[in-house]
Amino acid sequence: MAEELPALFVHRRVVQRLLAVERRPWEVGGWLLGWWADDRTSLFVTHATPPASRGTPFGVTISGRGHRDFFDEAWDSSQGHVTFLGDWHTHPGGPPIPSKRDRAAAAALAQEPDFGTPEPLLAIVATPRWPRSQREASARFVVSRDESLHPLEVNLTDRLPALAQRVRDSRWWEN
Repeated sequence: MAEELPALFVHRRVVQRLLAVERRPWEVGGWLLGWWADDRTSLFVTHATPPASRGTPFGVTISGRGHRDFFDEAWDSSQGHVTFLGDWHTHPGGPPIPSKRDRAAAAALAQEPDFGTPEPLLAIVATPRWPRSQREASARFVVSRDESLHPLEVNLTDRLPALAQRVRDSRWWEN
């Protein structure tokens, strides 16, 4: 019998910010922060770093540059509770479906012990390619498990535990 996928809880603010990423013809991305439940049956996304990486129309490299300071602040403020879960990136003009490059990136994250995420979470945000497009943005969250990417249903929440509330949010995204 296959292991059940985790329940995914995402703070509403994270989804709102991802869907509001500026429309650009190139991919951008950032990191997803939060934590796994101890029994790994639930996954909580509390924060996302703002886009700091600019790619091409068909890919982006999301390194620690521009994201590590946010991670360190979240880790320190939450006493190590809020940690790295994976990354988010846009697919300008395309659907929020993982590409071959996304699958390879998830596999690399899962195998890299320095990231501490054997089952990385990816959020793919389908954005209009051009600023005047009337098309709405959409997002899909997938988790890497057993060398495959599995879509997760998003359960939105407005509540953050006290430890996650300690992470200052005001400087992360321009409102």
